[in-house]
Amino acid sequence: MDFYQGVLAMILIPPEFDSLGGEGSDASGLIASIKYALAAEAPFDIQNISFSMLGNIVLIDGLVDAPDADEFIRRVAQDIAGEGRILVRVSCPKGDPGGETH
Repeated sequence: MDFYQGVLAMILIPPEFDSLGGEGSDASGLIASIKYALAAEAPFDIQNISFSMLGNIVLIDGLVDAPDADEFIRRVAQDIAGEGRILVRVSCPKGDPGGETH
């Protein structure tokens, strides 16, 4: 068996963020940076939050137990990715402490 017959080639072409200030960062690195910053700084549990990309926009979805978490998440994420590149869809269920305000 030829050595190259069993080798599968994969080419990764990261999304271009240069036009919006991301300086060529790839999507997974950007998401990892935001997750790490939130894990380190958030005063609430972030286990029920998911992250994905839609074009050059970072989507952050989920449920948290803090009524003002959406603004905190937006601020942290925008500090990393830049203003206008974040869409936060996070809510606090009414049954949770403080959830009555959302």
